[in-house]
Amino acid sequence: MTAVVVKTKVIAMAEETRLWDIFFVPIIIQISYLTCNRRNVVTLFAWFKGWKLIKELMKAEVTTRVSPDPRGQLI
Repeated sequence: MTAVVVKTKVIAMAEETRLWDIFFVPIIIQISYLTCNRRNVVTLFAWFKGWKLIKELMKAEVTTRVSPDPRGQLI
């Protein structure tokens, strides 16, 4: 019984590790590329400034009113 539980836990850990690899390996590659010279570092910091703009644009403070189409359904 315990061998089955250990084997199941090992398989679950292996699957979780694969998911982490799928997510983090491209990020590590991009960060290492963007920091390899001065021009790319400037590009990286410009991206972070743009990220602030994106956050500002996606604020949920603006409400939108939705109403039915007054023309009805045309078939």
